[in-house]
Parts: sequence; structure tokens; C-alpha cells
Amino acid sequence: MTARRRVAIFTDNDFEKVNGVTTVLSAVLAHTPDDLAVRVYTASWLGADRADYLALPSWGVGIPYYGEMKMYWPPYRALLNRLREDAVDLIHLTTPGPIGLAAVAASRRLGVPLVGSFHTDLATYTTMLSGHRALGAFMRHYMRWLYSGCTRVLVPSAATRDLLAEAGTPAERMAIWGRGVDTDTFRPERRSVWQRGEWRANPERPVLLYAGRISEEKGVRQLPRLHDALLRLGIDHRLVVVGDGPLRADIARACPAAIVPGTLGKEALATAYASADVFVFPSTTDTAGNVVLEAQASGLPVVVSDVGGPREQIVPGVTGLVCGGDDAGWIAAVAGLLTSGERRRAMGEAARDWACSRTWDAMLAPLFDTYRNVARVAPAAAVAGTSGVSGTRQVA
Repeated sequence: MTARRRVAIFTDNDFEKVNGVTTVLSAVLAHTPDDLAVRVYTASWLGADRADYLALPSWGVGIPYYGEMKMYWPPYRALLNRLREDAVDLIHLTTPGPIGLAAVAASRRLGVPLVGSFHTDLATYTTMLSGHRALGAFMRHYMRWLYSGCTRVLVPSAATRDLLAEAGTPAERMAIWGRGVDTDTFRPERRSVWQRGEWRANPERPVLLYAGRISEEKGVRQLPRLHDALLRLGIDHRLVVVGDGPLRADIARACPAAIVPGTLGKEALATAYASADVFVFPSTTDTAGNVVLEAQASGLPVVVSDVGGPREQIVPGVTGLVCGGDDAGWIAAVAGLLTSGERRRAMGEAARDWACSRTWDAMLAPLFDTYRNVARVAPAAAVAGTSGVSGTRQVA
């Protein structure tokens, strides 16, 4: 019987955080096939030690521009010892923070191959949030260096692949690893009369929903403009903005009639999706947009930007609509859906069918195939593969 390949996933997102990365990694652990043994390695305040998840206790600092979240400094020697005990065959780098740096160092020290997955365009985020192009350029340079030692780089969308290709990443080093969705949790049957009553929604007052981080990089400043324009057109609706972030108070002030409940747990979020009528996601920086798939799985038509990865998560004109950067297109698209219950129902049913084709088992296949193929590389070859880390193989 062939021994299972042992994979160590390194992430700065401990599972106390709820975001796109932890959602994806939780799915990886839940769907790992029998021929692989996958364990997440991270650090956190309390720590945890399970067969598939190791969080070493450490001290944390606030993430710039993400003050509500912390990243933790990895106890490197302890990590190395645990990797040796676990006899890992492969290290998977997922984030560029201190744990990501530890992944690069551990791969070199232990002579095991390193693969990377690109989840967030932090260079664009940095520029947008800081207002300083120089900081964004520094982050892009750092990301290039970090990922340059990876044998394989997995990206969530063609848009992200094209972004990295323009920056010089060879096409043969990249593969698309798409996103799946939990269609058992996110489903139309969770629609709640009670929840709609709490929102004071009715057939004449449909619910327009956004879910995600309430921050500059998500394009949420467009929501008050969209809300006001719809009211000026005489289209009654209830705006619900789920999530947290530095602009939460600003959105609440700009839209006093909006519901801004903060971050919701998975079950409550599933109920919120299903109880809404239209989902809007104006981000131009997302590489994938898990929430877009969750909304469709819940039976909602979605409206997304024509820039970034979320547009690849829908069937334009069938499960949702794609809009350009000007407000006029967004207003027309959302107004058309809010004023036509029949169109919403048709698109919502198609959205559910589309989402059901995006099972995690199917969407994780490229990742698991990468694990199998790269783990077969001899340690000597893996070490030699890091020789281009100075910048000859750029990512980002």
C-alpha cells in the first residue's frame, strides 16, 4: 500500500478568524482524500493541537488597516520540530505574513518542495488602503520574492492568472484552483419569514444584500450611492450590509435606514442570504469572491464588477449581471432586478443550479493533484528550485 503524502499548509489565518482563506482551508480539511494527510500549521493566542490543525501559542500584533484582526509571530523552532515529527513531504504557502515567511524558511531547511496559492492581491489593497503607491509597490516586490521559490502557484481565477502573468510569472508554473461552495448550508430553503419581518421587508420592499468586509478595497462606498439613486427612482427596498470593517460606521451613517448587523456566524449568514432578494458585490480587487458563490447557492441573482475574479463565479445574464465602474450601469442592473420578481426568481433558480455544479470535491481536485505531483519531486530538486528566489521567477 502506498504511503500517504503528508502536506503542511502554512497560513497566518488561524481558524478563530472568519474570512475567505479560512473558509477555503476548512473545505480542504473536510474533503481531503485518503491518499493524502493534510494539516494546517499556524499560530494563535490560545493555540490548538488536533490531527489536522496545529496552532502554536504565540503573541500577536494588529494587522495594518485591519485593526480588528491580528497576525501571530511563529515560534519557528517549535514549528520545525513538529514538521519533522510529522515527516511532511510538502509545504503549502497560503499567506504572506510571518507564517508565510516561516513556510519558505522551513521548506529550505527541511529540503521539501514548496507550493503556493494566491488568495489576495495585497499590493493593490495596500495602495488603496494606505493611499501611497510606494507602499503598494513595496508589497508587490515582497510578494514576488515570497512566491518565487514555489514549484507551483495556484490561482483562484483566470483574472488572477492574467495579473500574475503580466508581472512575469511563467504560465507553466501556474494552475487555476477554483472555489467551491457548501450547498447544504447555503440553500434557498433557509429563507426566513421571521428574518424578513425583522428587516421589515415585503414583496413591495425587496432586500438588497451585501456581505463581506466593509472596507475601501471592497468598493462599499458605492452602496450608499446606489441606495440613494434607487430611492430617487422610487424603488423601495431594504439595504442589508453584513460584515465588519473600518467603514461600517460610515455606511450606517450614510444609509440610516439600512440594516448593518455586523459579522454573522455561518448559520445566520446562510439565513440572511436566503432571506434576501438580490446580492450586490462591487469589489474590483477580489481574486475570487466566495460570497458570490454562497449567494447563488442560496438562490439569489448577483450583481458583480467586471474587474477581478468574482465575475468568473457567475453565468452573465443567467445567474447574475456584470457591471462596469460607472454608477449608471449598477443602478440600471439592480433596479431591473428589484422591480421584477419574475426575473429574480428565474435568475435565482439558475444561480442555485450553477452553484450546485461547483462542489468542493470537484473544485479541490486541482489542489490535491498538485500535492500528489509536487510531493514526488526529490528533495534535492526541491532545494535547487529555490535558486531563483532573488527575482528571476516573479509572482505578483
